Amino acid sequence: MGLSPEEIALEYPHLNLAQVHAALTYYHANQEEIEADIAQEEPSAAHWEGQLATHPKRG
Repeated sequence: MGLSPEEIALEYPHLNLAQVHAALTYYHANQEEIEADIAQEEPSAAHWEGQLATHPKRG
């Protein structure tokens, strides 16, 4: 999404800056595999998002 590591840490306060850098390092080292996994899961995620959008919230 184009955020800097510092901006990511601000968006996710439960992560410290070192954890953000570690996650980004892992992503860049494994980008092809991660992107393939995301692409494979997209149809299922879209299905469930559609299902959830059609049901009223409970609680």
